[in-house]
Amino acid sequence: MDNFKLDCSGLVCPMPVAKTKRMMSQMKKGDMLEVFGDFAEAGENIKRFVENYGGKILESKKEEENYYIKIQKL
Repeated sequence: MDNFKLDCSGLVCPMPVAKTKRMMSQMKKGDMLEVFGDFAEAGENIKRFVENYGGKILESKKEEENYYIKIQKL
């Protein structure tokens, strides 16, 4: 099982979702991905994408515009 990090700071939609999708397509089942950035709306869109794409949200934090999401690929 591998762990990946994706920094989406400075990016607005749809780029954070597109980068998350690209990263998850390269991951194996059980791998973990930590995504973080500074555009809160992107965090919500990433969570929706992950739940529809076959991932599991293990942790999600939002502080003002900053977000952090920990994802496991199923």
